[in-house]
Amino acid sequence: MSCPIDENVLNQLKGEQSELLDKIDELRTIGVGGLVELPQIVVCGNQSSGKSSALEAISRVRFPAKSSICTRFATEIVLRRNPFNRVKVSIEPGKSRKDITEREKLCAFTLESFSSGEDLPSLIESAKECMGLSNTDSLASNSGFKLTLVDLPGLYYSTSSDQGEPGMRIVQSLTESYMKSSRTIILAVISARNDYHIQKVVNMAQEFDPKYERVLGIVTQPDVPDAGSDDEDYYLQLIHNEKVQLQLGWHVLRNRSFETMNISDDARDVQEKEFFNKGRWASLPRDQVGIENLRHRLSTILLSHIRRNLPDLIGDIQDKILRNEQALAKMGTFRTSVQEQRRFLVDISSKFARITNQALNGSYVDDFFGGYKNYTANTEEFPFRRLRAIVRELNECFAHAMSIRGNRRMIQSSSTPALNIPEEICQPYMDGWTPQYITRESLKGEIKEQARESRGIELPGTPNQLLVGSLFRDQCEPWKGIAEAHLLSVWSSVEYFIQIVLKYLIDDHTRGSLMRHLISPKLEKMKEKLMAKLEELVSYYNHGHPLPVGDSYLSKMQESRQKRQLAALAQIIGLENDAVSSLNLDQAANKVVSSSDEFGAEEIIDQMQAYYDTTIITFVQNVAILAIENCFLTPLEDVFSSQTVVDMDDQQLQKVAAEPSVTQNERTRLNEELEKLRLGRETLDAYKPDEISLPNSPILGKFFQRRNEFME
Repeated sequence: MSCPIDENVLNQLKGEQSELLDKIDELRTIGVGGLVELPQIVVCGNQSSGKSSALEAISRVRFPAKSSICTRFATEIVLRRNPFNRVKVSIEPGKSRKDITEREKLCAFTLESFSSGEDLPSLIESAKECMGLSNTDSLASNSGFKLTLVDLPGLYYSTSSDQGEPGMRIVQSLTESYMKSSRTIILAVISARNDYHIQKVVNMAQEFDPKYERVLGIVTQPDVPDAGSDDEDYYLQLIHNEKVQLQLGWHVLRNRSFETMNISDDARDVQEKEFFNKGRWASLPRDQVGIENLRHRLSTILLSHIRRNLPDLIGDIQDKILRNEQALAKMGTFRTSVQEQRRFLVDISSKFARITNQALNGSYVDDFFGGYKNYTANTEEFPFRRLRAIVRELNECFAHAMSIRGNRRMIQSSSTPALNIPEEICQPYMDGWTPQYITRESLKGEIKEQARESRGIELPGTPNQLLVGSLFRDQCEPWKGIAEAHLLSVWSSVEYFIQIVLKYLIDDHTRGSLMRHLISPKLEKMKEKLMAKLEELVSYYNHGHPLPVGDSYLSKMQESRQKRQLAALAQIIGLENDAVSSLNLDQAANKVVSSSDEFGAEEIIDQMQAYYDTTIITFVQNVAILAIENCFLTPLEDVFSSQTVVDMDDQQLQKVAAEPSVTQNERTRLNEELEKLRLGRETLDAYKPDEISLPNSPILGKFFQRRNEFME
């Protein structure tokens, strides 16, 4: 609201102060105040504490006589010079107003027919009707008039039929929302009519400003306590900053009483001066009493506050500009035609292919991957951006799990201790697993029993090769489950990576459409190929006969046989005999005649174990290379390429890239905000601090220290 004000008031807001304050008000006028927090002064206190009267005295604008009307709104006023007498009001919808039609109705509200501040009560009544509030309505949001000094609804702590508990909570929440901003100067109004300790406004301010750095206390109605009374003495000490120490101090006003409410502003000021020139109130410093001194004090405090907050304010505006620009970049340009939609997707697909290629090759140079500082941050998302590193780590976990739990049962000899399960048991693919042991003697008994029941034409003591294959298939039974869990983990990591890339490149709506109509179906097909490849890799191990290739099998067999024979010799001779050396045992092992083993059970175990040890290495490599690399990672770059977009028909293209009306509205909103923010930045850039200070460098500090020592 803009309104004419007294010339004497304007004289206190001249020059540089007026210019800078006008610039901040200009930001409010263009709507920057709704995007970033601007420096402001709020007037708050209990109901009937004299808040509105203090504001009237500052602005010389009369507020409604009915307190129930005045407390319906958070009212902001700017003192502004105007060559014509006029009152102009606008309503800014709050965040709770979501309906577009309703917001447009409120924004369209304007009244130009009011000629002076005397018409303000009826003007507020018209605005109240426009917002759909009645005298008994509770405050619905913190939207209000576009002003500078803010008169907040009065706090109250008892309910009645006129003022319920929901309204009490809303008023307190509204007051706290203004207080919590570090750019708000709090005018805490305390009435000398009541005990200080039942007025909570200063304590509320302390919650958000513990050191009282931005609280100015205003004491009203000082003429109510009897002269010389304890109450008068208490408030005098309060104003002297002895009771509650505020860094901005205290100020005292004598406003109109009910009997003098209709006197002129000049008469009101004369009465106030007369009051503070007599009694104990005359002992107060003159800059802490009266409305004229308060105006000067407020302008000085606000100017200092604005200057102090200016660098951070400019920084906030710049950050908001950057966020809007990034959001608009994700949305791209308007795309109503098929050509615009195809052009948009081609651009996104090329960026997607570039990032994916770098992620697969481990060359993390795009901004998407972040620098060292971002990567080392404790976030869930950033590690998954570096896809190759994640896949390699999962492959290592898979190999580790296969080496420990790949065999169904762990064969123990009498001289072999139980497996010491490492802490890595908590790694992926190890959850819920417990080792199953079987002694070599027990396994030999199982093999002999099966060999007896399935004798063929083999000679006595010769291993039955069918039993070797059967025992191997039993031992490698966990392979498929572990490998399947690994493939699904890699697939999930890749899907999450793709989601992150698209989130980085485009808006959420387009990302959802792209995933739903194009990428997710392709990923599902790739998952099917992965599972089919796994079936292919394990099928022969599940049904075929052992077919070892190369010398590694024979080496494993010889090693296993020698260990078994050495263990048998050591048990026979006894390791307690110090005269027996390992060399003696090696020589004796070459002369040992195998003990009678009608079914070759020992050889069956040795052959199975040798085949298992050589085959598991091949299987792990095949899962990593033939399945993950060939069937999944290599085709990944083509899941969303420029060629993919070119091949899309118009119908599919519209499903993926067409914009809903909400996106178009959001782009319009962001562009409008961006225009306001850039204008606001341009407005404030001229007021950046221009002081020249020495470089803040420890090296230069030492340099100048040595230089000064040399000069001395």
